[in-house]
Amino acid sequence: MVRRREVLIGPDRRLRFTMELERGQPRSWAVQLEWYDPEEERWVWVVRYDTSGGAPHRDRNRLAAHEPVDLPQDPGKAARVAETDLARRAEEYIEAYRAAKAQGKEAW
Repeated sequence: MVRRREVLIGPDRRLRFTMELERGQPRSWAVQLEWYDPEEERWVWVVRYDTSGGAPHRDRNRLAAHEPVDLPQDPGKAARVAETDLARRAEEYIEAYRAAKAQGKEAW
């Protein structure tokens, strides 16, 4: 079973959650910060924490793929830590994305 939800954390930013459950227990997860880019007139992902590839990591659109991160082993706790980081540092992450975009770095 896969659970998904979105939470607006500002007028132009949201968090998107995905949790895959197996027998009621978290198997894999992703927490993604998205920003509404007025130039593109669409939502773009800015930073994502996830477990694709097996190990938890952080991807930063236009900046870095598979940054290692120190997260709890428990998937539920790790997802909550990721959510807290994205909510607290949303402005910083969005500004870094905007700067990379302005420099012409490619999106993924």
